[in-house]
Amino acid sequence: MARGSNWFSLARPLRRRGFLVLLAVLLAILAVLVVDEWHSQRTQLARWAAELGAREAAGYPDANGRLDLHSWRERTASRPGWLGRLERRNVEDTWPVWWGNADDVGPSPFDHVPNPPNPGQRRRVLFLTDYNDYLERMNSHTYEIVDAALRHPQVIVDVWGPGWAGYDWDVPLSVNVKRRANRVAHLEGVRAEYDAAVERAGEEGGREWPSMFPRSLVSPPSDDGAEAGTAPAWDEYVDSCNDRVRYDIVWTISDIYKAHHMGHVDALDCGALLVQQLGDCHEHRCLKEWYPHANNITVTKYGFELPELFGLAGVRKVYPGFEMGLFGHSPDTGNEWDFYPLPWSERTAQAVIFGFDGSFYPVRTTVTDHLRRLEEDDSLPPSPISRHPHPGYEVDAAAEYRQTPLETYELGHASYARHRHIRADFARGMRTAQICVFDSSLERKLIRKYAQALLSGCVIAADLPTEHEEAMSSFVIPLEPAWGIERIEAEINSFLAQPERLQQMAMDGFAYARGHLTTTHKVSDMLRLADRHRAGARGYDHAHSFSSRCRSYAGDAPPPPWCVGEGGHRGLEDRD
Repeated sequence: MARGSNWFSLARPLRRRGFLVLLAVLLAILAVLVVDEWHSQRTQLARWAAELGAREAAGYPDANGRLDLHSWRERTASRPGWLGRLERRNVEDTWPVWWGNADDVGPSPFDHVPNPPNPGQRRRVLFLTDYNDYLERMNSHTYEIVDAALRHPQVIVDVWGPGWAGYDWDVPLSVNVKRRANRVAHLEGVRAEYDAAVERAGEEGGREWPSMFPRSLVSPPSDDGAEAGTAPAWDEYVDSCNDRVRYDIVWTISDIYKAHHMGHVDALDCGALLVQQLGDCHEHRCLKEWYPHANNITVTKYGFELPELFGLAGVRKVYPGFEMGLFGHSPDTGNEWDFYPLPWSERTAQAVIFGFDGSFYPVRTTVTDHLRRLEEDDSLPPSPISRHPHPGYEVDAAAEYRQTPLETYELGHASYARHRHIRADFARGMRTAQICVFDSSLERKLIRKYAQALLSGCVIAADLPTEHEEAMSSFVIPLEPAWGIERIEAEINSFLAQPERLQQMAMDGFAYARGHLTTTHKVSDMLRLADRHRAGARGYDHAHSFSSRCRSYAGDAPPPPWCVGEGGHRGLEDRD
């Protein structure tokens, strides 16, 4: 017994020492992790400080809004101390700290940043959208504008329209808008009462709201966590203006109302301006998808369409008695939190072609046809270009969302998950390519891919659109629609052989897009147009550069009258 007892007495301190050793090891590991995190934070702060210092010393962006990447890298590599040694390891792939996702690395010095509003001066914008279009359209263009508006400091956002819960086709549009305003006012009142009750009860922080959408558009939760069922039926809301909720802008996109709906679409009251952003004008169809009797402001995505299709004399031939409103140019854009750049070393593809092919897109068709031939004949030499798969134009929506329509758009909602996945995959394809290949179409439009690629730091190889043309010419690899695949590949290969030049073009394009082609800028521009209309402006507002030259609107639609020449779509500009 004594011997056994002695053994246990010896074992206890051994176990204790083993535990202490293990504890010491764990604490050491934890300390290493903490120090590493601290060092990482210090490194990032030091990079920011050095970057700001270098920016002040170099004076960039310069008068032309440009950062010379080579000079900046030379200054970076010459920094003293450990930071300079760190940067010199891979100076050819060193990028400014803001070269990345704006949500993670902050704004760039080139960004359009809206001013904060004066107290009580935020504008209410109702995005008038179609619910079935929300469910089915692959292109998330409309809801990227909504996402940008939700972040805009000067805007209070609502989304609603035909097909969303509560919309009534049996009453005019103006009545629907008034009912919606009264419902939002009711929900905001319920929310205010709930917040006041929480404050009186002394609860900290309140409860989780059932939606990521602005709280003014959802009811507060009841005691069991469900939404309060206190809202009246839609037809119980009065059809009159609401003093607390008045929409400044009702913004609709493309043609959610068709020709047989024109009796339903009337002019708005209660101080709201109806703004229609027209869709594609292929075959001049946008003239037929227009609401001239109701719109206060009409905007096109492509500036040349205003003088070429919407001149006052021509419009009055089609719509006698038309009263002039305000026309504006609202270019295609992208969101910098969806489309953002990566360092060159992380771009795994040399050149990638994006978009659907077809006769309206000659460059895409030439390249895509060649890539299909390569799939069938492996004896042909490989191409530097690969193809990003096209997902199709429609999305299958779950039956539950068709049977029970939502009332409004909610960030992150499951009904839009497939659309977000398609957009994320498309954006990933752009930021992992060095060169993005596509074309502007026979209409020579600055389509969204231009903005998306530039924001992604991907150098564009395409024909030059007739918008923002002078700026684009300095950072776009120019291709001609009539070129064969050999000429296209040779041009791309020549730029791939000049990585430093290619990276500078990526930087120049990125800087331009962050200043001019973000959707935040688009929202700001729409607020500016509304202010101009209220100040009495009528006519054509051209805030962005464009030129009216020879082009094709597809089908049997006639080209502009100054388009001369035979056999091509660009008149005398057609060249091999």
